[in-house]
Amino acid sequence: MVPGGGALRGAATGARPDKSRPRTTRLEKELEGLWADPPEWCVPGADATDRLRWQVVVVGPEGSPYDGGVFTVRVDFPRDYPFKAPKVTFATKVYHPNVDPRTGLVCLDFLTDKNLWTSAWSVDRILLVVVSLLHEPVMDGAAINREAAYLYKRKRLVYEEIARAKTREHASAASPGEPASSSEKKERRPSSRGVSQLCRRLLRRVASLRT
Repeated sequence: MVPGGGALRGAATGARPDKSRPRTTRLEKELEGLWADPPEWCVPGADATDRLRWQVVVVGPEGSPYDGGVFTVRVDFPRDYPFKAPKVTFATKVYHPNVDPRTGLVCLDFLTDKNLWTSAWSVDRILLVVVSLLHEPVMDGAAINREAAYLYKRKRLVYEEIARAKTREHASAASPGEPASSSEKKERRPSSRGVSQLCRRLLRRVASLRT
């Protein structure tokens, strides 16, 4: 079979080319790569019937107000990914400057502004940024939760107290009265310092791609 023959035949007969093919191939490769070498900060997975819908389990970084929390994050890919950004949403309620308090949508410019998205972003990098946000919010105009943003900048201890309480209420991995053991928490905790540093390098890389 000649590579690309299907697309050539589609063009010859007037049928629309199968634009989903690159998307499916890349998503499958990324998912296989994440399963083969899973990152320490999350557990990714795709819907059994729809590879465009991913559900990821993210662990709150050590030392953050979200420490000990386990958050479910949905990643919905457009049909023309990677040429358009996926939609990333916290299904688990989280109190955070960059997360819409009503919908759970992660509001960062490279995800919400089509002019700032680049196909250089891969799923593992996006997930890395999501985890990094739990350690250090982005405060350069990307804050959608204004109350959380104000408290983070002006009354940090109050912000951390609220975020910690919301984490216990909505994202606690242990049942009430049954805190996770120290060994279990240590095993699933991401290295928040390393995650944050990697995130900064990625965001600088994206900034250079825009110019």
